[in-house]
Amino acid sequence: MPNVLDAASNPVIGRHLLTLRCIERQKDPAAFRGALREIGRFMAYEIAKTLDVMPVAVTTPLGRAMEPVLAETPVLVTVLRASLPMWEGMLDVFGDAPTIFVGAARREGTPADGKMEVDTGYTALASVEGRTMIYVDPMVATGSTITKTHADIVKRAGTPRRVVVAGAIGYADSARRLEREIANCETWLAAADPSLNEKGYIVPGLGDAGDLAFGPKLH
Repeated sequence: MPNVLDAASNPVIGRHLLTLRCIERQKDPAAFRGALREIGRFMAYEIAKTLDVMPVAVTTPLGRAMEPVLAETPVLVTVLRASLPMWEGMLDVFGDAPTIFVGAARREGTPADGKMEVDTGYTALASVEGRTMIYVDPMVATGSTITKTHADIVKRAGTPRRVVVAGAIGYADSARRLEREIANCETWLAAADPSLNEKGYIVPGLGDAGDLAFGPKLH
């Protein structure tokens, strides 16, 4: 089951989701990107609570103290281009995290069996062997991009110990499917929406996150 960090548990999330969803506020790309970044930062703080820590000694002007820090930073995975603002928020928290960049685009059309055809291109890899990796994806719709990307990463960069899919808005059934199909996978969402339309977009969702963050693309 996805971990849902929604407005019911923290109204600050609700404020940022309002900015993302509102058709009038969406006219301000800077505000849209800012809301995605804040959700990424908030979600990174919550995920950090579940990561392994180790005590580190520090010398102060008056003595010594022990502070818990992350034993190892996670590897972040961001799919160009819509994920970039949310990834920046994650990177604000996990400042020294390696990042895998993936160029991927889904083919427009009607999804079959809840899945979309996805074309992948440029990939910049980092080793994920035995590590926690976090997919940063503002819209977890069919989950097809993550499924295809993950198979390629495991083949070329190793097998992660733990996989986290972090999304701003997700389709609940797809989140559950990712947890079934990817080993050691869990999903974290700021909002879980109830349905997809015939083109594979989340309803009520927010529209096309990439276009809203960076402007319409030429087809």
